[in-house]
Amino acid sequence: MIRNIFAAGCFSILVSMSAWVHAEDFVMVPGEMRGCKLAEGASMNDLNATMATTVEWLKADEHGYELWSATPHFLPNEGYDFDMLWMGFWTSHAEQMRGLKAFYTTEAGRQIGAALNQVLDCSNMRHFNSVRLRSDAGEDDRQQGFGNMFDCALEENKGPQDVADVFQKWNRYLDANGIDHGVSALFPSSGSTEEAAGTFKVLWGGDFADVGKTLEFLTKPESIATWQKIIQRTYSCDTFDRGYFFQRYH
Repeated sequence: MIRNIFAAGCFSILVSMSAWVHAEDFVMVPGEMRGCKLAEGASMNDLNATMATTVEWLKADEHGYELWSATPHFLPNEGYDFDMLWMGFWTSHAEQMRGLKAFYTTEAGRQIGAALNQVLDCSNMRHFNSVRLRSDAGEDDRQQGFGNMFDCALEENKGPQDVADVFQKWNRYLDANGIDHGVSALFPSSGSTEEAAGTFKVLWGGDFADVGKTLEFLTKPESIATWQKIIQRTYSCDTFDRGYFFQRYH
């Protein structure tokens, strides 16, 4: 079930020297996300031990890969068929292919896949290309954090580059108000359904204290109006957010 799962987290890829991404810095990197439950008979201790083994393998082969889990902050009775999201980002498409080759064709990689199958039951694989829209202080060393995910839709004839460009205006507004958090946009890639065309997800978050300050700021009428004015001709997002506790395996 988990053979294609090789994926994980969001807060620390494509870090720029400033808080926001310039148009000339526009880069997309591949990643994966899917919902997972603990396999029958497996415990969290089993999962943590297997994750530690996976990280050791990644480091031994020097794979450029960020590995995170995302646990829903609130789990309603309907709408969530998973206990956690397994998310991951490669540093490049070339590195992704090097890692997948090792995962599928080497004995060590196949052992990692078999071990993961013993502790996790995963489904609904989503491949994406990620654009880092905003970086936050301390993200390189962060092991835990809180984030929110929104479903968004592109306006006609708009694409990832347009999202990155218009987000610079929002970044300047956040900088002027002393708001610090990270933001990534996740655009569907290989294996996505036709219905996914023109859609993407925005994932933002960071340190718990910074996220709290941001949430307070974003509820202000002026902030809401500024946000809508900036993005209205490029994309729109659902107002319903999905909060997650993020754990980095490193």
